Amino acid sequence: MTSAALSLGCALLAFSPTLTLLLLFAYSKAQLVIVVTTAAFAQLLSCLLSALLHLPFKALGGSGTLTALFVIIPTSVVSQFLCRCGFVWLYHKVERVVEQSIMRHEALVLEAENIVDRRNNGSRCNRLRQESGSGDEINGNGSNDRDTAPLAGSTAESKLSETAQLRLELNDVSAGLAAGVGFGFMHTVMLYGTLLAAENSRMGTLYQDSCTVMPSIFNSAIMAFLFGILDICWMFATFYGVRRFNSVTWNSEQRTSGFQFQSSSEGTSARGLLGGKGILILVAVSHASAAFATLPNQAMNVNGCVIALPSLALVTILTIAGFWFSMKNNYLPVGQGQEAHNHFD
Repeated sequence: MTSAALSLGCALLAFSPTLTLLLLFAYSKAQLVIVVTTAAFAQLLSCLLSALLHLPFKALGGSGTLTALFVIIPTSVVSQFLCRCGFVWLYHKVERVVEQSIMRHEALVLEAENIVDRRNNGSRCNRLRQESGSGDEINGNGSNDRDTAPLAGSTAESKLSETAQLRLELNDVSAGLAAGVGFGFMHTVMLYGTLLAAENSRMGTLYQDSCTVMPSIFNSAIMAFLFGILDICWMFATFYGVRRFNSVTWNSEQRTSGFQFQSSSEGTSARGLLGGKGILILVAVSHASAAFATLPNQAMNVNGCVIALPSLALVTILTIAGFWFSMKNNYLPVGQGQEAHNHFD
């Protein structure tokens, strides 16, 4: 049986990216917990879809390496890509419903405030008319400026802070982080959970020919750790790509600073649309590269992990760097970016 220290350390390594972000950022907000849960369910759906796509090819047989190269990896990448995009598309539909609800809430609050203000103004007007010796002038609304200005300012500030708080709960950064945590956590469970459970219910520690320099539980923990980081990056990029693919709210300055696949001589609308497509293509290419980087574990007879682990780490670094430089200046939509700037200032 694998020692408890090794099992615990490998489990913490494998789940550390998703669990850390979950406990630090997403766990304290109910809306983000819902996003985490639904994203994890989307990952389970991708596993089901991948199995269904792989089922017709099972009867063809073939070697393990060829099957992984031409069937398992492509179907898994396509399934996760489709479920990831489908989840983000569904989230954007829910977001529009939430925004409409906020607008109705604002209208009701404003209407109630106007009714209260009219009643207060009428009361002040009657009081000021009855008072003698008052030096204040009554304005056209029936109240003096000294009494109404502080009330109006505090009311507007209260309403704006409430609206900003409601919208900041579900911007693309917080929702993308929560969705990446949920998707990555379930991916880690499916990728690593069975091995972790098996290692604690058998005699001895498993070593394989594909990696004789370290236990399989540690080798798989490193891969799960890297894929957890990649899942979060891919979800961030999917939010960015789907938003730009569907939205027409990007101004010309933001579009020209993003990742583009067309020359600047074409219209900003086309550049913005292909910017979204380009990022989604990069997500699929990055995922396929990470998956194919693990092939040496199966293709090489001995110590394939010596090539697979550095290759996967390199793909992870390039993915983070590529997405960071292509999205850092214009990740949030115009409205969300302005509200976040005002809130944190």
